[in-house]
Amino acid sequence: MDYAPVIVFAYKRKDKLEQCIYALEQNMGAEKTDLFVFSDGAKGKDDREKVQQVREYLDQCILNSRFKKAVVYKSEVNKGLAHSIIDGVSQIIGVYGKAIIVEDDIITSSGFLSYMNEGLAYYADLKTYGSISAYTSELPGLEKYNKDIYVTRKGECWGWATWKDRWDKVDWQVGDFGSYLKNRKERRNFESLQAGIDNMLISQMNGEIDSWAVRWCYHLFKNELLTVYPKYSRVKNIGFDGSGTHGLSEMKVNRIENSYGNKCKFEALPVNRRLEKENAVITKRAFIVKVFDKIVYIIKNMVESGKAK
Repeated sequence: MDYAPVIVFAYKRKDKLEQCIYALEQNMGAEKTDLFVFSDGAKGKDDREKVQQVREYLDQCILNSRFKKAVVYKSEVNKGLAHSIIDGVSQIIGVYGKAIIVEDDIITSSGFLSYMNEGLAYYADLKTYGSISAYTSELPGLEKYNKDIYVTRKGECWGWATWKDRWDKVDWQVGDFGSYLKNRKERRNFESLQAGIDNMLISQMNGEIDSWAVRWCYHLFKNELLTVYPKYSRVKNIGFDGSGTHGLSEMKVNRIENSYGNKCKFEALPVNRRLEKENAVITKRAFIVKVFDKIVYIIKNMVESGKAK
């Protein structure tokens, strides 16, 4: 098998990055995989020490790596997550033609690399498929679902993979945003994939947020490119403690099934509208929880800052 490179994006969370890299090293096929880690520069003086700790760990990690090759790119400036991912993926995927991407708060199962590489190989020439997700929500419809994968129109960013010919066509400037904004039907269709995603795109274009993910999801939606999901997750996210750019709280749906080591049967399936709708319902509930937890997180920080003084 021709193994795709794994790209990891890190900032200042050494503890989570350690867990992320350790899990990847336990993967079947790690010794055949090239690893690239992009370490973003500190945003301000308060983050410099934590960023330095991350980089010191990475220097040691590279020396003792199980990967076929391991390379660390250290940015001298703070690019932010969006620019880091867009630039980093573009750089590596331009050489390899495909890539597997994780952020530092993603923990992979030992079958993650096998699942991703087999999926990349299976759908490489099926151009209606735009990406592969390693994560899936705990959907009611999956309990009696008799296939290993399902397909929706929504992209995912908790451990995912794609190909150069799909990635290179993304318009990161969203040049058709004006026409999209006037098209109520199209906006409703996009919003039906995930609660709040229409507002996220508007906020992105208004300069209120800086998200690569919403633009990637819009590209997939606009070009009718599908995303493949596993019945059982091959990853879990440990970033829901307020330490990350978007992380807030741990959610019940976030787990790796015990059957992750089983070989996955990939198929050229159409969109599963039932599971797509169920996922949209779950994201709506999660959206409400995130708003509440954000308030709790802010209050907690205010209290702790008061005690420190």
